[in-house]
Amino acid sequence: MNSIEKSVSLKERFAGVDVASYNKEDVVKTKLAVFDFDETLVHSKHVFRQVNNMAMEMLGLPHDDYIVANIYALYKTQYIGWGKNLEEQQEIYHSKFNPLVSSLSADPRFYKQMEFYLDMKDVIKQLAKTNIALAVASSRDLKSILRFLDYEGVRDHFEMVQATEGGLIFDDKPSTQVVDWISTEVGISTDNAVMIGDSSCDVQMGKN
Repeated sequence: MNSIEKSVSLKERFAGVDVASYNKEDVVKTKLAVFDFDETLVHSKHVFRQVNNMAMEMLGLPHDDYIVANIYALYKTQYIGWGKNLEEQQEIYHSKFNPLVSSLSADPRFYKQMEFYLDMKDVIKQLAKTNIALAVASSRDLKSILRFLDYEGVRDHFEMVQATEGGLIFDDKPSTQVVDWISTEVGISTDNAVMIGDSSCDVQMGKN
């Protein structure tokens, strides 16, 4: 199997869809694979819930299981009792809650609970041997991603790792800012890139 055939074969595996849905020319010309992190590369929802719950308790913020699980969607659209109104709630989220979550996420007791999805670590190692550059574009805290990748011994397989929290300042997904920056830094056009993610925001970012 040559490098192009191997790249196509691996793409069938990591993208999780039938090869018939791909334009084969697009598959072959792929030079950059940009991965989302949480729930794409790693199983982490259970860790996020622990971290969110602890942060809310430490800050004395009202919460229940629903808020803990959905805070990233709730805080800017629905008033959940943080502060006097929605505007103050958003300020508390950005100035107090999110920085604390970022700090806790980089704690070994939390990031060591995350784990790669089945075969994903092997896929990364195999892709790293091809002519496809690998990158991570995430909405979570950058420091915790880097510590996890170091812990798993695969950080060097990624040409670029960037996040909208704890790194450079990017608009949240589905804005393409973080992917555009990665594309520029690695010197590979987004015309030759593919986005792999699990959420509607990832899909929309890829389309954008």
